[in-house]
Amino acid sequence: MKPLETVYWLRFGLGILAALLCVGFLIIAGAIHTNVVPNSSVEIGNPAGTAPQDWISSGNGTEWNAVNARTGSRSLRIEVSNGNAEWNVTIGPIVGGNTYHIDGYFFGQVTGGQFLLNVSWFSDSGGEGVLLSQGNFSLTGNYSQWQVQGGDFTAPVGAKSCEIGFKAIQGSGDIYGDDFEVRQTEPNTSFFNSASIAVLVYISSYYVLKSKFATKVAKPQKILTAGIGIYLLTWIVFWALLYTIATGF
Repeated sequence: MKPLETVYWLRFGLGILAALLCVGFLIIAGAIHTNVVPNSSVEIGNPAGTAPQDWISSGNGTEWNAVNARTGSRSLRIEVSNGNAEWNVTIGPIVGGNTYHIDGYFFGQVTGGQFLLNVSWFSDSGGEGVLLSQGNFSLTGNYSQWQVQGGDFTAPVGAKSCEIGFKAIQGSGDIYGDDFEVRQTEPNTSFFNSASIAVLVYISSYYVLKSKFATKVAKPQKILTAGIGIYLLTWIVFWALLYTIATGF
């Protein structure tokens, strides 16, 4: 294999290495935030196998359903006629003042009243302290296929835990919920910090490759640009893949 061809394929490997270093740095720096909802896809049952672990229901109008599910084989169902029903799960610790993206996937039909995805913020880590504030996202209409619903909420200062609820208030309808998520929003600088690392890896690798191949090629300056395209493409693809895996999406 010719020296510049060798450099080209080494750039491919270096692109993967750069992606690993970037995502590793973001994890260590705390810039990657995972879904903190326990049993978020409601697949894990309690010891008796009669209800989803970590989730609490109001009883009437609720069901741990084994027929409709977005992922796995289970979902949370609320079926009511002008009634109240809810599923709740406590999440902690969270950090007051930070913004969290909260959502879930829903399927079914709302025919009246209120169906909500609700978040309540508490002053302790167990969801039993002082209620600091609440936020709601209304579920309305017909969800003929699984649709994600939710939004961004800022935790009040002093909040240490939250509770999300899938609930009906004097509602009529039959709605299934699955794959719930509470995730601290990602810093906008994640990609740009990673790009800086990728540039540093590329520049550093140039001097290493130059010391090894400069005497073996007619124009040593070509070592700087040989394989730059495959390096960038490989880095972007593997950065996106590893980033997605790291966030648990």
